[in-house]
Formats: sequence, C-alpha cells, structure tokens
Amino acid sequence: MSLLVLGLDHRTAPVELRERLAIEREQLPHALAQLAADHAVPQAVILSTCNRTEIYAYDTGDTGDACDAHALANRLAAFLARWSAVPDADLAAHLYRHRETDCVAHLFRLAAGLESMIVGERQILGQTRAAFSAASQGGYVKSPLTRVFHHALRTGRRVHRETAIGQNSRSVSRAAVHLARTLFDRLDDRRALVIGAGDAGRMVARALADAGVRQITVTNRTRWRADDLARQLGGIAVPFDHLPDALAAADLVISSTGSPGYVLTLPTAAAALARRAAPEPALFIDIAVPRDIDPAVASLPGARLFDIDALAQVSEIDLAGRSSEIARARDIVADELARFGEWWHSSDTMALVAAMRRRADALRRAEVARTLHLLHADPDSELARRLDAMTNALVKKLLHQPTAALRAGAGSSAASYEAARRLFISDDDTDADADADDSRNRNRRRSRPDARP
Repeated sequence: MSLLVLGLDHRTAPVELRERLAIEREQLPHALAQLAADHAVPQAVILSTCNRTEIYAYDTGDTGDACDAHALANRLAAFLARWSAVPDADLAAHLYRHRETDCVAHLFRLAAGLESMIVGERQILGQTRAAFSAASQGGYVKSPLTRVFHHALRTGRRVHRETAIGQNSRSVSRAAVHLARTLFDRLDDRRALVIGAGDAGRMVARALADAGVRQITVTNRTRWRADDLARQLGGIAVPFDHLPDALAAADLVISSTGSPGYVLTLPTAAAALARRAAPEPALFIDIAVPRDIDPAVASLPGARLFDIDALAQVSEIDLAGRSSEIARARDIVADELARFGEWWHSSDTMALVAAMRRRADALRRAEVARTLHLLHADPDSELARRLDAMTNALVKKLLHQPTAALRAGAGSSAASYEAARRLFISDDDTDADADADDSRNRNRRRSRPDARP
C-alpha cells in the first residue's frame, strides 16, 4: 500500500502557476471523480487554496514498495497536468511528494498552520476540513486516509487551543491591510474598495474597518452579499456593473473573488485611473488565486499593484517574537505524530498478522485436501476431521511466537515488519485459498458414487 501527498505551494511555485492548478470548492466533486475514473486513484483528498494545491492519496497496492509509490505519484501528476493544461515537464520542477509517515507529518504541520505563508493562520484548518468533507461526501476516502485526516484536524485544533501561535498572526487579508498601512501615511483618510464579499472579502473588509479606513465600498456579483457586508461595517454597497465608478473614487482596492478570469481588466483600470482626482497612485492588492486583477495594470502610471506572493515579505515581520509559540506548536505536532505512529504501526502489524494466518491456513487446507485425495478418503470422514484438527493446531503453534512478537511491538520497526512480511507472505504465490477450495471440491465430487472423471 502507499500513502502519498503530491502538490505544490507558495514555496515551490509562483502564483502564475498556482492559479492554473487551482480547484474551486464547487469543482471538487468533478475533480475527484475524474481522478478516480481516469487515473485509477479511488481514495483521495484534494486540498486547493490560494497558496497550494495538493492531493493526498491512498493506494491499496499489495507490495507497498517504492515502485508502487512512484506509479501512484505519476498518476497524480498526470491528473494535475491534465486538469491545468500545464505540460508535465513544466509542472514536475515545482512538485513535491511525501510518502507514508512523511505524508502524515506534512499534513499535521499543515493543519497546525506551520506550513502556511503566514505561520499560525487558522484559515487553513477550515480549508483542510472542507476538503476532507468533500472527499468523504463523495465516497472517495476510507480508512486509513480517514484516520489520517481526523487526527490532523485534531492536531490543528490542539495547536490553536494550547498555544498563542495564531493570536498575533496576520491572515492574508490582514497582511494586505498591513501592506497598505506601510505604503500610506495613514488609513483613516482613505477610501477603500473591496471586490468580492465571500469569506476572504469579509475578512478584508473587517480588517480595513479595524484599521480605521474612513470609507469602505463593497461590490460583488451577488448584490445581497455586498449589501449585507456593507451594512455590518457601516460601509457602502454598489452594484457590480458600477465597478468603474467605484474604482475612480478609491485610493485602495483589494480584490478577493473566486472568478476564474480577471475581474479587473487593463482597459477598465486605465479608464478609472484617468478619472481619479487624487495626485498619488492608487494601491491595488490582489489576494485571489486565480488572480482577479490583470498583471498589466502594474504598468499604468497611476497604479501600484501587489499580488498574494508580495504579501510574503510583510506577513511575518513579528515571526521572531512568536518563536516560542511556534516551538510549542511543533512540539504538539511531534507528540500527535508519535500517537498516530503507534496506531499506524499497530494497524499495519495487525493486517500482517491476519495475512500470515490466512496464508498459512490456506496452505494447510490445500495440503489436507491433497492428502485426502491421495488416500482416496472421503473429505467428510473421521480421518478428514482428525487431519484438519491436527494441522490446524500445528499451524497455530508454529505461528504463535512470530505473531505474538509482532503484536508485542517488534512490528514497530520497519525492518522487522518487512522481514516478517517477506518471510511469511510471498508476492509470487498463487491464491492459496482458491487452491484449497478447488482441491476440496474435486475430492468431494470424486467421492460420490455417480461422479464422473
């Protein structure tokens, strides 16, 4: 079997590439179905945020060696290439992969906020939960992948409950507002335009309000969402088709919609900037992935444009001051990994013990059937019953010591586990259970008076 995560994030790929691989929440059922049907990956969770796209997959292959993991990784990479229309060669340089316990450790750190662009942010925990929920509802996740995600979510909750790692950590929206504060002398005399009233838009608007922005205007394709958000903050809502007018009046524009294409194009921005009365450039901050604002807007003389990757340089100014909380979070993750490791090794060991017993019993039954055939004995005779009881007792005694040792903890060593698997489970064996059943059926037919050759 193989447990694997394959993906890319803000550290391995620029926003230009991440936006091409982005999978919106409403697209997840289709993406998971395509992954299962076209790429033979029936168990998977797809996690796609503004900073990453990852696929966690579990393959029940029999050998569980590096070749299985390599084949699984190739299927996941092929899906991402097909989904994004990015050539394999261009994609490969930006992908990372983690197997087995390394995969688990990566997910635990992720849920704890330790893998985020903004260390300690809580939003990733909810995004992980939503990704797992989508896969569960579609029937694309079972144990042990279910167990991995449940434990990861528990780890994330524990980190935020027992540490202050997220207390002063900026979300992406607050990092955007912090960037605006560093570029403007003050914000209380500025007019801001928020494009998008979804979860991210609401966070941006609240961060602006907390920063004391004088006037907040909200626009959204769904008008009632803009009205609701503006009412909560004492701002102004405008219809989406009035975007050019709102742009011309704004000093600061932060966009965070889920649109697959540019919401703010170069011609629209140029026309709006030409109408501005303010002498200084307007500030545009695009925190959406895929991006909302045409990058060409940065070439306009009256505009300063920053995308989400630009926030990395301002997102963790206070990182050193939170080093002790980050260390505590890492300790919690290590503790939870140790707990999970006990279950993981126990689960694998119990499966191996069961496989050892099944194989031994199948071989035993096959040999009993062959012996009865050679003796021309009735498989329902007293002799057959005695042979069955004797060989069953013999097999149990022979397996008692190795299986007891595995259950007692010897299987927690990868080397011990692999040695036991190779000694007792042969990949080249035919189905011994089927052989035994076939032999027994042949003997029963031949023991009947009317049996034919």
